[in-house]
Amino acid sequence: MANARQIKTKIKSVKNLQKITRALEIVSTVKLQKTKKRTEHYREFMEEFLRVMRVAHERIGLFDEIEDQNGRRLIVVVSSERGLAGSLNSKLFKHILGKYADWKDKTDIYCIGKKAVEFFTRNGFNVVGKLHLQDEFEEKDAKPLFDYLQDSLENKTHAKIKVYFNYFKNTITQVPLRFKLYPLDNESFNTFAKDIDLNLETYKEAIPSYQDFVYEPTKKELRNALLKQLAEYIIYGAILQNKTGEFAARMLAMKNAKDNAKKTSEALTIKFNKARQAAITQEISEIVSAKIAIE
Repeated sequence: MANARQIKTKIKSVKNLQKITRALEIVSTVKLQKTKKRTEHYREFMEEFLRVMRVAHERIGLFDEIEDQNGRRLIVVVSSERGLAGSLNSKLFKHILGKYADWKDKTDIYCIGKKAVEFFTRNGFNVVGKLHLQDEFEEKDAKPLFDYLQDSLENKTHAKIKVYFNYFKNTITQVPLRFKLYPLDNESFNTFAKDIDLNLETYKEAIPSYQDFVYEPTKKELRNALLKQLAEYIIYGAILQNKTGEFAARMLAMKNAKDNAKKTSEALTIKFNKARQAAITQEISEIVSAKIAIE
């Protein structure tokens, strides 16, 4: 019965694991539904804002095609604070590592989330800042990052600034995306809009091309203010998208773990019954053999 007792202990452990993963699945589902609504509302706002940015570019020239190919890079990476989210983080990290493995000495990383800090520190990148956000966060919580970006833009510290995150397409699919914050160019802007299924052309008809714009206080200050707002809105939206994708990925991962635990428990139960039946049969055989020997 020693073998049967071991199997019984394993069954108990697997059932406990099944309970834990089910609880995590329920928690992730609740958080997903809550964050998903918030993300959808913010997406509607971002669609209008990006259309306004497109029109503003046509009037005051927001996009700058000139960039320093050999200058220092700043990468803002949005990740999760905790694991158990499937391949959500690893896909994004591998994508970045493939692009910047040969540029480590000229790349600075600003990490949002514990997982990004651990990965890029372990791989020898220069982590210049880190931000840890709770599941419930507000835009003001990212102020240290916004201040760092503003300082970098004003002092021209970095030749390129990009933000990488996981875009939530649906519960099953989260896609690694990037947005080039600086220098802002037409190609990257249009590519990003296409990646998030946004049609920027529909907004053009709302504002006639002959309509004059009034700039207050100056065109340069308006341009700088819009670029600053764009950077903050994009990063806040990236955090929201990544959080939503994190909850969806964790929900699916915990569901799969729960289902696998159930299958394992059922298989172990069958194995336990066979082991117990074999032990009983052996005991009966020994009793019968002893009786026959006595007679």
